[in-house]
Amino acid sequence: MTHAHSISSPSEVLHDRDASLLEHAMRGLGGRQAQNVLLLHGDRLIANRPELLDAFQVTRFVPHPVTGEYRFASGAQLAEGGLASLLGGLSRLFTPHQGPDTDGKRGVQVECRPEKSGPYRRVFSRPGYSFQSARVYLPGEAAGEMHEEKAAGKGDTAFIYMGGWGGKGGAVDAGFQHGHAGGGPQDDWAPFFLVQQVGAASAVTVSDQKQSGGSPWRLLPSSEAELHFWVSQEGDVTYLSMFASGMTSVDRTPSTLTLRAPVDASFGWDAAGGDNILKRMTTIGQNYGQELLSSGSFMKGVRWMDSRAGTSEAGAHAWTADDTGGYCSYPDPKAPEGQRQDGQGSVWTVEFRDPANETDSVVMK
Repeated sequence: MTHAHSISSPSEVLHDRDASLLEHAMRGLGGRQAQNVLLLHGDRLIANRPELLDAFQVTRFVPHPVTGEYRFASGAQLAEGGLASLLGGLSRLFTPHQGPDTDGKRGVQVECRPEKSGPYRRVFSRPGYSFQSARVYLPGEAAGEMHEEKAAGKGDTAFIYMGGWGGKGGAVDAGFQHGHAGGGPQDDWAPFFLVQQVGAASAVTVSDQKQSGGSPWRLLPSSEAELHFWVSQEGDVTYLSMFASGMTSVDRTPSTLTLRAPVDASFGWDAAGGDNILKRMTTIGQNYGQELLSSGSFMKGVRWMDSRAGTSEAGAHAWTADDTGGYCSYPDPKAPEGQRQDGQGSVWTVEFRDPANETDSVVMK
């Protein structure tokens, strides 16, 4: 049976239409990818299992008509921390290169500069990719590998994720957010899927009401997870998808999750690669406009392993220098502003093995 969750009417179930939408969206999914599937359709979630709707929620954000900063579609103020710290990156729209396409001028312009929402490490591809995957180590607070200093009042929240941009924009962030329940600490990692849409952005996250109870699909800290992001075409619909696999935080059993969303053609996402640019990110996000690089937070030992890129899962290869569009550590470890205020080195430390494997650490002291 297919199940639906609407923002305005959570109990609404539209069996026939939703069954058709989900059947279409699940084309091309097999094996582990088809076990637990959530489809973001407009402002609703459609799932192949009812417990998914109990564990996840969808939130819609719209840009302010003057400032361009994102806010809840309902008009309510954004809560500090959490996904609010990622929305600043959407406010600064990535624009396509101007003039005729060349090897150096395709897709959006990706620049290394402050985004007013915390330190970040970004590795991004050249244009032309529609699939990426990696294994990643998720640090834990109990193990002393990370700490988010909430007392600093900047909303410090750790994120580890993939995503990218279509040839004409349409930012997507897809991965893991370190957990919090009721404003307090919770040492696990929750999947999230933030998709820029025409005139808005929508996020699929683990429900706040479920976080404190350790709901399914939240992953164990100090453990390894698998993450995929890809673009596919099913008939006349282009889908953006993420797949996550790892050990759940409470019952400690292997779990999988697939999140999918149709994307508007105007953003230029191309299942064949086109001018898509893909990325992988490590960051401690802060409230937009309240950046404090000495907040006291840190996250050490985020290991990206066996990163792969291509135009399909079957055709993907180890991510190489030829696939790489650039690297960015903000603040720049080579610049004065990239040094820690306690004098103990740089904010970012990157142990670079090769383009497919690196370990990222950030210390904000």
